[in-house]
Amino acid sequence: MNMIIADEQFAILPVDPEDGAAGAILAHGSAIVRSYQTLFEHCWHTATPYGEQVLPARGGGGLSEQQRAALRMLASGMKDEKVARSLGVSLRTVSRMISELMQELGASSRFELGARAARLGWLG
Repeated sequence: MNMIIADEQFAILPVDPEDGAAGAILAHGSAIVRSYQTLFEHCWHTATPYGEQVLPARGGGGLSEQQRAALRMLASGMKDEKVARSLGVSLRTVSRMISELMQELGASSRFELGARAARLGWLG
């Protein structure tokens, strides 16, 4: 959310943080502006610095051997069909496994999944 705080007396905030064209609110008074400053400070101190990777909850330690093997095979360039045959599972199972791993790492593409898995050392 964008917010402008001026001289501890005024703050300008969006009416709708998702829609910048919806307008803004001018908050006046040191008590309310101090509250917005405190909110900003909290967000600032608990944020992750830009470019740093936030490790997922499982941190890779909870990956099954099957998931690790699938990631390694995909990273080596194998097609899903060959991964499924190598693991002795259905193509649908491989697709589900990849989808779960993408969700776990917050990846929006298979390429991003591979890059994040490599960065985290999940590929061996």
